[in-house]
Amino acid sequence: MTDTLATEGRRERKKRETRARILRVAQEEFTRRGFESTTVETIAERADISKPTLFNYFPSKLGLLQALLPAVDERFAEAIEATARDAVSTGERLHNFFSYVASMTEVTPQLTRSLLLQSLQVYQGTDAVTGAADPRRFPATRSALLALIDAGILRGEIRTDHSPDQLAEHLTGIYVHQLMTWLINPDYAIKEEMAAAAAFLGTALSPTASG
Repeated sequence: MTDTLATEGRRERKKRETRARILRVAQEEFTRRGFESTTVETIAERADISKPTLFNYFPSKLGLLQALLPAVDERFAEAIEATARDAVSTGERLHNFFSYVASMTEVTPQLTRSLLLQSLQVYQGTDAVTGAADPRRFPATRSALLALIDAGILRGEIRTDHSPDQLAEHLTGIYVHQLMTWLINPDYAIKEEMAAAAAFLGTALSPTASG
């Protein structure tokens, strides 16, 4: 019995490692070549598996892209949480997060564009501009923004005439709106616009704004 359990444990661990390796390679290839130009054959070869084995884990190349969506959401959430490690104001935390999001469009433009397009298709029925109508869109990011709001309220830096949930919803809507505008218009100056949005939010969320 013990040997059987150990064998099953190794098998499951190997499956997890293989899945993670496939996703890592897919993300690298989508970043380098773009989604359309990347082939399943290339991903399988670089992941050191056969094409049929890849399809045992993911039904298609599109399935690979969809599987990367939660990872990007978590990365954005981690970026928000990382701003809490510095002794800075809530406004500065917002600025740092918005700057990070803008940098993603510069560092990995093809992957970011493909993931945003896919998020629109996965969560059909949402507002294609703000994306704020569906709480499933970027849930980890929204949760991290809510924590940022709560921390700001405790520090006396965030207005309290609206609920934290409402403020987090507005925050999420604004940052997603910036991303979607960039998606529609490649010439959109997202770095400058993100900085302007963060500055606006820093003022709009302050306690003095409610007076």
